[in-house]
Amino acid sequence: MPINKENIEKEFQKIVKNFNEFLTTKDLLIFTFFLFLSASLWVLHALRDKYETMVSVPVEYVGLPNGYVVTQDLPKTLLVTIVGQGTSLVKYRFGHTFQPLEIDMSKMEKGKQTIYTKNLASKLQKQIKPEVSISKILPDTIIFGIEKLSEKTVPVKIIGTFELAQQYIYCDSIQIEPMEVTAYGSKRSLAELDSAFSEEIKQATIKDTTQIEVKLRRIPHITFSDSIIRLTIRTERFTEKSIQAPISIVHLPKDRTLRIFPSSVTANFRVGLSNYEKIDASSFNFIVDYNDAKAGDQKKIKVNVKDAPKEVFGIQLKPESVDFIIEEKDEE
Repeated sequence: MPINKENIEKEFQKIVKNFNEFLTTKDLLIFTFFLFLSASLWVLHALRDKYETMVSVPVEYVGLPNGYVVTQDLPKTLLVTIVGQGTSLVKYRFGHTFQPLEIDMSKMEKGKQTIYTKNLASKLQKQIKPEVSISKILPDTIIFGIEKLSEKTVPVKIIGTFELAQQYIYCDSIQIEPMEVTAYGSKRSLAELDSAFSEEIKQATIKDTTQIEVKLRRIPHITFSDSIIRLTIRTERFTEKSIQAPISIVHLPKDRTLRIFPSSVTANFRVGLSNYEKIDASSFNFIVDYNDAKAGDQKKIKVNVKDAPKEVFGIQLKPESVDFIIEEKDEE
């Protein structure tokens, strides 16, 4: 039969038809059953051989004497190689959880310490089947130092962002309790410590009085006298206010007169409701500088805010600049 496109398509359709007929017959079930049975027998036979596998075992360090600190990071897990028949190793390789191995530090003294992990094999052997043996533990040695605790008082600093609700301002600075904490650690670890930082805070739409508790950020080998600090944020609604106040002149020579027009300024600002009545014209000091007037050919000089209450914000002056005339004083 000649090879052409039509013949190829017919042969392909025939193959597909035969395969579909096979899938719809009981032959497929029989084939699948014997395939599964053969695979299972092969796996069981293979698992009778000896194998080795590596497992992770957690470690806990207990009994460190009061007033002492470890100066290095200690491994939290050990990598243990175990040997045994495959049937015995399967459960340790997949999903088995080991109980932490405890390392007693109660009798250790100040200075360099060395722990040989092979000495932990007998403790670990109690958690595994007798027919499974331990061939290797990594790391084989744990070396660290123990020092007597030193202490240092450091300020607490807040890390984060605080967003007030609309029409609210702070009544006072954020109160931190405690403002200082005592840090305990080795002399080396405390030498570079200058502050205790909070975990990052993100607080939005704050209004009225809000209190927040936040943890201090952990630092390896250092503990703090307080692990949690408390923040108090006091806010209140604000409103707008306007006052009119005179303008003072600074740096004016004795033989000169500086006349300004106008001689007063209107200040618009925002202030909390609790301070609205307390703030008046006497709370501000607005100035113009003679040195600004004599410099250049400008016809106006800028009005500056020299003093203003800390309770106000968003100050806007009208006018921002004033006209001026410089005159010489008549000699007496």
